[in-house]
Amino acid sequence: MDGKWRCSRCGKLLGVLRGKRLHIRLSRSHEYLVGFPVTGVCRACQTLNEIGTPPPDSSCSPETVTTS
Repeated sequence: MDGKWRCSRCGKLLGVLRGKRLHIRLSRSHEYLVGFPVTGVCRACQTLNEIGTPPPDSSCSPETVTTS
């Protein structure tokens, strides 16, 4: 992987790995650097995506919890 956290259902970019933190941008004025674990809902398909720990090889493989 390339260090990008993508939705497991639709593939939308959710965040980018920056060292041991994840960079999340929601709009121009809303940017966050967050620590792990990370849980987020995809804005495109409403799937709940999670990452428990930072990947050792700088790749992001989301675990998925599907909500209805």
